[in-house]
Amino acid sequence: MKAELFSITYRIALTDAQQARLDRKWPDGTPLISYEKIEALLAPLPVENLDWSDHSGQYLYFTVYGDDIEGTVADVIERLENKLGKA
Repeated sequence: MKAELFSITYRIALTDAQQARLDRKWPDGTPLISYEKIEALLAPLPVENLDWSDHSGQYLYFTVYGDDIEGTVADVIERLENKLGKA
């Protein structure tokens, strides 16, 4: 048997400005930038388990699957920086 690396969970530290963008809400209390919007932004990359919340600190978590994990992480960071601003 041989085990291979298939997925890794990453944590990105968010700046105050990036966290503030994720925390913004519409007047009815729904998030301005929802999980669905971030998932759509990252599609079709093999990324799942997105998480950011008051409980996770000022971080965004995500799991990357597949053979080109490093390339996928670079794409995720680029897309998130374009949406949330650079660190």
